[in-house]
Amino acid sequence: MSGTSTGASATRSLLGIWALFLALAFLQIGNGLQRVLLPIRAGSEGFGAGSMGAVMAFHFAGFLLGAKVTSRFLVSVGHIRVFAAFASLASVAVLVNATLVIPISWAAVYFVSGACNAGIIVIVESWLNDRATNETRGRILGAYSVVLMGGMAGGQLLADIGSAEGFRLFILASVLVSLAVVPVTLSASTSAPTPSSESMPLRELYRIIPAAVVGIILASFVQSAASSMAAVFAIESEMPSGRVTMFTAAALIGAVTLQMPLGALSDRFPRRAVILAVAGASCGLATLGALVPTSSLWLIAVNLAFGACVFPLYGQFIALANDWIPQHQRVAAASTLVLASGCGAITAPVVIGFLITVFGPTSYFLSNATALGILVFYLSYRTRVREAVPLDKQTAFQPVVARSGPIAHTVGDWIRHPLAGWHHGRRQGD
Repeated sequence: MSGTSTGASATRSLLGIWALFLALAFLQIGNGLQRVLLPIRAGSEGFGAGSMGAVMAFHFAGFLLGAKVTSRFLVSVGHIRVFAAFASLASVAVLVNATLVIPISWAAVYFVSGACNAGIIVIVESWLNDRATNETRGRILGAYSVVLMGGMAGGQLLADIGSAEGFRLFILASVLVSLAVVPVTLSASTSAPTPSSESMPLRELYRIIPAAVVGIILASFVQSAASSMAAVFAIESEMPSGRVTMFTAAALIGAVTLQMPLGALSDRFPRRAVILAVAGASCGLATLGALVPTSSLWLIAVNLAFGACVFPLYGQFIALANDWIPQHQRVAAASTLVLASGCGAITAPVVIGFLITVFGPTSYFLSNATALGILVFYLSYRTRVREAVPLDKQTAFQPVVARSGPIAHTVGDWIRHPLAGWHHGRRQGD
């Protein structure tokens, strides 16, 4: 009888996980569609790159705020109600953006949308972390990364089925975001633990592992640019609308391909050396992107390779931080890394939007190449002044995907429990 009960419980847990993945897929497809619709519509309305950069910066600021305040709402009304409220508000925000086509309005509404999406992701992660076991956690996080980035890419490709003028595609994006509520409300019958809100002063974290702090900021700068300003670059380069969606989706598709292989390399070899090599390759690809004509299809291939190298950097810097941070401080450090990531993510659209306005579209790739060049230089310096952590002391890489930082407190909570015990046991076995 107990075996039957255990099997039924495992089945419910598995079904709950896939329901969460389905909800996340709906959310990301809708967000991906809106993410490319806004720049395309902005181009037809005559908005400049600087205006769109500001809109995207507000979105990332909303993400950072949402990641910070969600835990307070969870304590008050519970996971399912907060999820439903955030998804409904995010769905309404899409329709408001289609109705009020004004940069100031877009910035305000996209800020709210970013906060809602961050809250939804924090809730999904807390449920996934609660339902996962030590044996399944790595596979679940891998699938989570694929759904997060693949859904966004799929949503951007959906923009080709219609015109950004009018309401039709905005309504579709709103419907997709709304559908995220259905799987959660029908399957998630229990609430997960509330994410931790502990934090560590940024100065202290920088003292412990400066390479991770600087790396998180610069990697988030480039990832934010790749996910928010790629469409602006493509439109300013006068690409056809079909080419715009292919170009923007390419980086996100690439992000899925090398996440685990590069993570495995960083577990097998000195992590800083792997990160340095990946950052160097990313810098070279960004430089190449500035040289390839925007009319060439090769630019899409370059952007795919660029995304494949750039997006895994976030998870690798998280792993690098965990190599140095004492286990009892990892929860607090995770929250501070969220803040550092958010700073880089908010800055990128403003800086690149301004540079595209003043110097032209080529500034997009050149800005990314500059940020990555600084990262390569700084990592090279750090490898000379500080010895690397021995391979047998490195923590295991996990496929953590940056969402302007709102991977949030659940990552810290996951590191503390139950993975902290798993790491302790594994090291004792070593």
